[in-house]
Amino acid sequence: MNFFDKMHELTGVSLNEVQQKAVRYSKGPLLLLASPGSGKTTTLNMKIGYLLLVKKVPAYKILAITFSKASAVDMANRFDQFFSSIIKERVHFSTIHSIAFQIVREYFSIHHQNFEIIEGNRNSCIDKKVILRNIFIQNRNTIPSEDEMDELLSYSSFVKNKMISDEELVQKKTMMPGLVEMYKQYEAYKVQTPELVLLDFDDMLTYCYKALSEDEYIRNKYQQRFEYILTDESQDNSVIQHEIIYLLAAPQFNVCVVADDDQSIFKWRGADVRKLLDFKKIYPNAKTVTMAQNYRSTPEIVDTANEFIKRNRNRYPKKMFTENESSGEIEIHNVKRYDLQLNYVVEEIQKADNPCEVAILYRNNNSAILLVNKLFKEGIPFYMKDVELKFFHHWIVEDILNIMRLSYNDSRVDILEKVYTKINAYIKKKQIIHLQKHVSKASTFDRLQEIIHAPYQEQVLKRVKQTIRKLQMQEPYEAIQTIRQDLGYDKSLQNTAEHLRMNEENLFDILNTLEQIAKELPSLETFAYRLKDIEQLMRTSKKYKGQDVITLSTLHSAKGLEYDRVYMIDLIEGILPNNEDIKEDEVGNIEEMEEATRLFYVGMTRARHHLELLTYSVRNGAHVKESRFVQNVRKIIAPEENQKQIGKKNTTQPKYRPILENAITDESELHLGMQIIHHLYGVGQIKSLAPDSIEIDFESVGMKRFMLDFCLNHGYLKKI
Repeated sequence: MNFFDKMHELTGVSLNEVQQKAVRYSKGPLLLLASPGSGKTTTLNMKIGYLLLVKKVPAYKILAITFSKASAVDMANRFDQFFSSIIKERVHFSTIHSIAFQIVREYFSIHHQNFEIIEGNRNSCIDKKVILRNIFIQNRNTIPSEDEMDELLSYSSFVKNKMISDEELVQKKTMMPGLVEMYKQYEAYKVQTPELVLLDFDDMLTYCYKALSEDEYIRNKYQQRFEYILTDESQDNSVIQHEIIYLLAAPQFNVCVVADDDQSIFKWRGADVRKLLDFKKIYPNAKTVTMAQNYRSTPEIVDTANEFIKRNRNRYPKKMFTENESSGEIEIHNVKRYDLQLNYVVEEIQKADNPCEVAILYRNNNSAILLVNKLFKEGIPFYMKDVELKFFHHWIVEDILNIMRLSYNDSRVDILEKVYTKINAYIKKKQIIHLQKHVSKASTFDRLQEIIHAPYQEQVLKRVKQTIRKLQMQEPYEAIQTIRQDLGYDKSLQNTAEHLRMNEENLFDILNTLEQIAKELPSLETFAYRLKDIEQLMRTSKKYKGQDVITLSTLHSAKGLEYDRVYMIDLIEGILPNNEDIKEDEVGNIEEMEEATRLFYVGMTRARHHLELLTYSVRNGAHVKESRFVQNVRKIIAPEENQKQIGKKNTTQPKYRPILENAITDESELHLGMQIIHHLYGVGQIKSLAPDSIEIDFESVGMKRFMLDFCLNHGYLKKI
């Protein structure tokens, strides 16, 4: 009896021909391209069993790397289910950070260097966030907001995972002023004491790479220890993680990389799909096996998703298919207003026979706030895959609540201090300091009038005092409108966004969300309590995990999951794709739009039997456009409706007027290493040229990839 027959008898698992081929391949590098629902985890476990039982490889010689702790535990449990009765040795299932920490610990021990982990270590008195916060305060003389802390944390992680050099850092311009300098100060702080090096999670990867690159003893030891390396979800690996795996696998390169380039959606934390697309350049003798059969979804979902992902140019050509039974077409609903979308989703949830098989997916965590508010009003329980509570502690939310608090007691100097620059009252810092020095129960606005001698400010203070006091008599929605318009909060927000280079649209979206929550609530007090109720519901939703309730999840966190019924919401231009995706696409840089396309594809392929795409025409009183991705799906599932439009298209080539004078319009004028000027990003150097793309490293924003014909036709490039 061969291995596969034995496994079928023992475990009930029957592998198809392609899966068996992937299992049997055991010498040299293998790229296993696994389409959604193709049984990659089962195949990977069977491959490990094959190495143990057929190839007689000792368990300690096999390293299986997964993306997260949860994935490592899940794979280990599934392996035990299959093989615990016949294999007693333990295979090493690990995250990349876990194996990196093991190597770093040994490296520091050999070199007699002490270190301390400053992230996720409850026993440490030094914390990464505290260090970064203090550096921000020293540089900016103010306490960072949550958004600014997120920017600092994300940037420091991105630089390490993308392996951006110090020279490249100098050239980068960032959204937050002084971000590069603060990052450098943070790096210097961690090594300021020679006797003790401070390490965050990303440093584990950096020092692991350093150890394997520079220490021959460490490198040889771990290369000899692990004869076979298998990595799951490799499309999520960052640049430095790919490099570490390469060093561990050398020189035999018995490495099996399981991935799907069409599901690479973590570019923002250092993942690079090009590492997969260039696999045969990195591993010249590599073999590629494509597992294209989908065991999860209906033909309608599989065929549509398969056609949709062809939007992307930078991918492996593959055709996903299924032998599952049909179960109805994908449904698209374009309702008039945003609130009607919520009503529809809730009605569908209430009709569901098995709520645990229903998932509501969205791109941004903010999409969940109003949905949870609606579920709260209807008394519908839910499980939230990734709970994000930053909204409730955002400075805009705090501002609105603080101004409302002033309406009940305007003697509170401590509250006025937090909002005085945002209520259009011309109050100065020294005036606030004066109020703080003299304790009083009188109105702060009356007290200010006693110490100022400018008639214009007296009139303003009287008006602001009256406006704030009348807030307590208004319903919450009207009160927020008053704060925004009469107190000039909107104007203040615009100035803040411009001064700090923040995304104005995102800031106003928070205000608009507060307005939606405030509707139909009778008082400011009930509004404040409603915010606490929503936050508490989200915070405690984890208790419903595994119970018969619906799941709410971002598209990023939904990867790897599957449900009978999936509803993708907020599918409008500006959200999916977002404005940054659209902006980059308009100037020929396709990377952001391709990642957004992959994200949409991930959402579609979570559904087994029923998939609905929801969009709308009006949000917050303004007209919005249906997502181009929804339009694309509409054309795929109903091509006959678009035949008339096709006939109307102008078949002549469009003529473009070059944006730059003396623009480059012929590919022959370009060569590698050439310095050029881009109409939007300025000076850059050509790093790669392909028949359909060009990659340029800009002094202002770093590396960008563009469609070559797009840049030439539009005249976007010019010689220096």
